[in-house]
Amino acid sequence: MKKTFIIALLALAALAGQAQEIRTIEPTLNDYLPLLKAQGYMVYSFDTKDFNGAQAEPVVMEYVKGEEPKDVLGFSFSMNFSEKLVIGFAPSGNDSTAIYTFNFSEGRGFNGRLNLTAIYAPQEPTKRRYSYESRPFELVSPFEKEKFIPLVLYGSYWYEPETSVSRFCGESIIKPDLSSDIVKNIPHFYVLGIKIK
Repeated sequence: MKKTFIIALLALAALAGQAQEIRTIEPTLNDYLPLLKAQGYMVYSFDTKDFNGAQAEPVVMEYVKGEEPKDVLGFSFSMNFSEKLVIGFAPSGNDSTAIYTFNFSEGRGFNGRLNLTAIYAPQEPTKRRYSYESRPFELVSPFEKEKFIPLVLYGSYWYEPETSVSRFCGESIIKPDLSSDIVKNIPHFYVLGIKIK
């Protein structure tokens, strides 16, 4: 009986030792996503195979608090839908602009620059920061032809006097009519989307 008890203790000790092991494993592509996001890279993919062969007009609208929205592209053109649409953002190499891209797959797409607005704390008016985040829109079908379909919001942080911090907090998905609470706080943002032709 004593021998059985000792064997059981050794087995438990071996199991406990295994439970506390840490091993190196091969990182996956998903493991790199937080690092890329921290550097300003953000990507949104949309399944568009239901519209394969149809035409899509990219739209980029700029919103500044207290002003009428304006079309950033200033011209219109259409591209053929394929299986997937990807909208992405990347740092441009300077603080005051960001790069955006529309990719309609198979190497068809375009990119451009977005002018950013600095935020600052009133007690430190010379210390300006450019901080932007993005959020996808809620997708509500059916989608009407020629009607703007917002896909991604790219907006600036805002300074909050009560807490003395700059932040970008709120809903993780934006309502298509821009009625989400977070939108009321964002002083400057872009909405990237499409019109189906």
